[in-house]
Amino acid sequence: MSAKRKLAMSGVAILVVLTLIAGATMAWFTDTEKVNANFTAGVLDISIKNADGEVATELNFQNMRPMEKDTFVDEATAVLNGENPYEGEGYDPTPVYVQQFAISNEGTLPVNLKLSFEDATPAEHNIRKLVPNGNGGIKNVGEWACNNELGKAYTAPDAEDENYYAAENYKGTNTHFHVVLFQKVEDAWKVVAEDISLDTLKDENGYVLMNGDQELVLPAGATAEDNTYALGAYLDQDAGNEYQGKEYHVNFTVNAKQTDEGATFAK
Repeated sequence: MSAKRKLAMSGVAILVVLTLIAGATMAWFTDTEKVNANFTAGVLDISIKNADGEVATELNFQNMRPMEKDTFVDEATAVLNGENPYEGEGYDPTPVYVQQFAISNEGTLPVNLKLSFEDATPAEHNIRKLVPNGNGGIKNVGEWACNNELGKAYTAPDAEDENYYAAENYKGTNTHFHVVLFQKVEDAWKVVAEDISLDTLKDENGYVLMNGDQELVLPAGATAEDNTYALGAYLDQDAGNEYQGKEYHVNFTVNAKQTDEGATFAK
């Protein structure tokens, strides 16, 4: 065999050896395992129940009268404690200035809460048409449609006529209409917010429930028994005859959002 042929065969042999060595360096031990991966989004779900423990559908306040704040708080607290401060006093119907409700967090996420009012379309019924009687009082001269005037500011017209208390004389927000929030803490009712105005409730931010200077956190699984509130409303002593017999209808909303920084309430 020639020298050139021997050299060529040696080169091939070397390449084969190098290839085998390279292949051998890739033969590490390996193993692979698989597990199922399931993704589930959390649930943000609150419910509102009334004093009877049933899902609340209506909170009705009736026979409101002008009063001082302390008088209102005393009467509302008595009612919440099961007393009837109006028994035998001649009211018809019996006043209802405060209504109890409870919030449950039936979801899986902690939440912050806010309360808000949204003006609702009045039911198709009439209220008494009241006009001045010329002696500083009022008289009833028939009926006209409810237009939510109780929640609006009254601006006196120039002349006293049968349209003196008509809907066009009520604009803006009734500054004599006040809302108070109570909370039941260890079987005792306490006022947690007493200067909530209609503007505060109707603002896009509503009234955010607070725990000191922090937004209230309602943890997942929190039951109604631990989160019982009451909403009260009264007219102050400066509300005049223009609000007699008037009505105000709203959608009362308890809104919830995540507690994470940057989370916002639904609009």
